[in-house]
Amino acid sequence: MRNLPLAAIAASSILALAACAGTGNAPMNTGERISQQGNQINQYGDAWSSGRADVAEGERTISKSDRSIERAQSQMADAREALASAEDRLRAAQQDKDAAERLVANGSEEMRQAEEDYAAVRAGPSADPANLRDTPDN
Repeated sequence: MRNLPLAAIAASSILALAACAGTGNAPMNTGERISQQGNQINQYGDAWSSGRADVAEGERTISKSDRSIERAQSQMADAREALASAEDRLRAAQQDKDAAERLVANGSEEMRQAEEDYAAVRAGPSADPANLRDTPDN
C-alpha cells in the first residue's frame, strides 16, 4: 500500500517529462502549471491518506494484539495454578500410596508371623488332656 503513492508520483513525473518532451521546450501556461501542481498535491494527499489508513489499521491490530496477549498471560497464570494444584494432588497421592504399601508390608509380616506361630503350635504336643503329662489328673 505504501508503494502505491510512490508509483503514482513516479508515473506523474514521467508523464510531465513526456509532456515537456512532446511540446518541445515550450513553457507551460498558467493553467498547465496549476494543473500540474494540483496533481502533485493530490498525490501527496493520496500518500497521506494511505499512510493514515495504515496507521489506523496498525493501531487496531496493536489493540487486538494487546487483548490477545492479556488473554494468553491470564491463561498461562491459570495453567500454572492448575499445574501447582495437580502437583500437590500427585504428592499427596504418592504419600498415600507409600503409607498403604507400608501397611501392606506390615500386614504381610503379621500374617507370616501368625502362620509361623500357628505352625509351631501344631507341631507341638497335642492339647488333648489324655496326652498331657504335666497335668494334675495324670
